[in-house]
Amino acid sequence: MRSSRAVPMALVLGLIGLFASGQASASASGSADGTAAALTLGSAAARGAGVAGGDALADDAERAGRAVGEAAVGAKPAGRAASLEIPTRPGPVWSWNGWVSGAAGEETLDGTFGAFRRKPIGLVGAWADQSEYAQTMLGSVDDFSRFNGQMDIAVGGLVRGETWEDAAAGKFVPRWTTAARRLKALRGGKGTTYVRIAHEANGDWMAWGITSKNLEAYKKGYRLYASIIRKEFPQARLTWSPNGGNHTDVSIDEQWPGDDVVDVIGPDIYDFDPDPTTASSWQTESTAWLTPQSPTGLEAWLAYAARRGKPFAMPEWGLASGDDPVWIRSVHDVLAAHAAPRGSRNVAGKVVYDCYFNAEEKFKLLHGPNTRAAAAYAALNWGS
Repeated sequence: MRSSRAVPMALVLGLIGLFASGQASASASGSADGTAAALTLGSAAARGAGVAGGDALADDAERAGRAVGEAAVGAKPAGRAASLEIPTRPGPVWSWNGWVSGAAGEETLDGTFGAFRRKPIGLVGAWADQSEYAQTMLGSVDDFSRFNGQMDIAVGGLVRGETWEDAAAGKFVPRWTTAARRLKALRGGKGTTYVRIAHEANGDWMAWGITSKNLEAYKKGYRLYASIIRKEFPQARLTWSPNGGNHTDVSIDEQWPGDDVVDVIGPDIYDFDPDPTTASSWQTESTAWLTPQSPTGLEAWLAYAARRGKPFAMPEWGLASGDDPVWIRSVHDVLAAHAAPRGSRNVAGKVVYDCYFNAEEKFKLLHGPNTRAAAAYAALNWGS
């Protein structure tokens, strides 16, 4: 545990000096725009503090920067209730660029993952979901400011202690609006941005987890955040991203938030089977469904996406139980067999993107323990 440190006086004075411009932004632009401007100033100061004082000061600087940003608009954005019209018509009709393949992890920042597989990545995965600040400022998106390809970004929605009932009532609309506007500012004009609201909500490990008790509030809250994305960043596409295995007491159909707020169905699928994959075990695993009635295997999810009339993605996938080259090859072969045609609008049940989770040690192919699986991955052609 790191010891508590005071923010240096020079930093405090510098942050106070930013107050006036943040306050002016708030007055001129409205609460959400002003919050974004003021928080951006605070974030810039926090980054400066990290450079000047070392990483140990980053958290303190970030908190101080946020305090100044909030002072500039007079209140925390999450404290105000508001409402937006919920979209009730079908979502946009998109054309698709075939199957785009990518990865998540530090090796995507410097190009080494693309070199490892002998093909540049077309998409990066990022997460901005662990705190109110992360969900608002989207620092992980900013990390890829020089990347012009596609991005999948998990934006969360709630933090610990918040509820879907509050979300459905509009309590977090200012925060979500600020986040959507900042996302557009960071990603506008670049490759397609896929936004995952409350990913893995059917898992019991998330702050935004769902059960039968908060199901209706979840769907209202999800739709509300989706409507904000539609309004503030209409070029973004919405990927509905349950966990591949259902860990709640309601079925996937019951969790469905609505055709108009889902552009892509993209479950997170990991290999949690400790036994090496064989052709027969793959077929059993890939086509499996769970009770309550929910797909869990890759081909089962593809069939579900086809039934819903939506394209399919794997925003997170990877090895979780050991070095398994057969599983890697099996995933590839299914994705390749169902790849979306380039330029097509008829992509129900077709693969539009995948993102290998090379972000934590046990999952890694590059610079990780799964050497045989890494060799299998590198020998295959990912993407169309």
